[in-house]
Order: sequence, then structure tokens, then C-alpha cells
Amino acid sequence: MSSRQYPHQVSFQLLLGKGADERAPGGAVTVALCGHWDHEGPCKWPHFSAIAEIGQGLHRLVTDFDAPDQEVAEVRERIEAGLRIGRLIGPDGHESTWVMVD
Repeated sequence: MSSRQYPHQVSFQLLLGKGADERAPGGAVTVALCGHWDHEGPCKWPHFSAIAEIGQGLHRLVTDFDAPDQEVAEVRERIEAGLRIGRLIGPDGHESTWVMVD
């Protein structure tokens, strides 16, 4: 868990595809905010994502983040858009998929 406190939070329910890496949705958040999960320098919008199974195949992804007040809506939109893509190819070449559950 992150030791830093972030002032903003978003949460989504996801149904992960068979064989999906549970880390992939958090990676998708980083891609949405930073362009790639492995980037140089600090994140423009520092963030931390955690995922946990909540039952019946569902997972809850919670992302805490920091952003200036005037950019909070943009960050939330980027996170949601990144997750709605529903897929990420990890560094090992494995594709993980998921569906957002409203």
C-alpha cells in the first residue's frame, strides 16, 4: 500500500477476463495518466492503484491521486477512459482484458 496520502479517489468495479493479470488495470491507469507505465521522471498526476477481489469474479479498483483542483475532472476522465478500453498488453506480451461494471 502507498505511504503517501492522496486527496482524490476514484473507484470502479471490473470483471477481469480469464487469465488476466490483476495488475493490468492499474497499469492502464498509469498509461492513461502518464503515457506508459515505465516512464522517466515523476508522474504529472501522482497516483496509486489497488485492486481487490470482491466476489463473484468482480474486482474493485481504487485509484488515489493528486492533482490541482482545476485538473481533477480531467484526471478522473482519463482514468475512466483508460479503463473503458478494457485491455492492456503487459511487459511480458500477455494481454489482459476486463469489463467495467456500472
